Amino acid sequence: MVSLTIDGTEVKAQDGTTILEVARNVPGVGKIPTLCHNDSPALKDLKPARACRVCTVEVVQDGKSSFPLACITKVKDGMVVNANSESVKERRKEIVRKYLERCSKVKVIRDLAEELGLAPPQGELGEEECILCGMCQRACSDPKGIGMEAISLVKQDGVSYYQVDEKKCFGCGDCMMACPLGSITLGETAILPRPKAITVGA
Repeated sequence: MVSLTIDGTEVKAQDGTTILEVARNVPGVGKIPTLCHNDSPALKDLKPARACRVCTVEVVQDGKSSFPLACITKVKDGMVVNANSESVKERRKEIVRKYLERCSKVKVIRDLAEELGLAPPQGELGEEECILCGMCQRACSDPKGIGMEAISLVKQDGVSYYQVDEKKCFGCGDCMMACPLGSITLGETAILPRPKAITVGA
């Protein structure tokens, strides 16, 4: 067991657990937001993706501050974690602001921005439905699951996006459960959001 402090609360935790895992089980500790880390059955055997960076926290260890990701950072004895300090909130705002500028109409992003007190960005906003976190591809490629590898990241006209190989996909739904934005639907195969900047298949 290790002893650490999260948002002023002293806690004991099993060695090897992450800050996020510990924080979620400690009453009174401020919420650590996440996007690419969720409790979907499709992700239970996957390691954290480190993709969205929304779970950034401040860690003070041996008198030095750093800003790691709570989903992958293992707790250490004597560690002090500030999960919701002003500096942490500002970093999260910068991260989410970019998502909001890209996916201005996605409810999950808009709700997260509001939760962080983020003012609506000015200027022309994107209407994409994907933040390129890769969770759909990881769920589809999970070697402990079906492992169909039907989803791949492609690039066309300078725009990156995920697409489905309909010959491999049979609509199991793992990618839909893994998508943090709820942007994937199912027909006979998975239907991934298409980038607005290009006409896919043109």
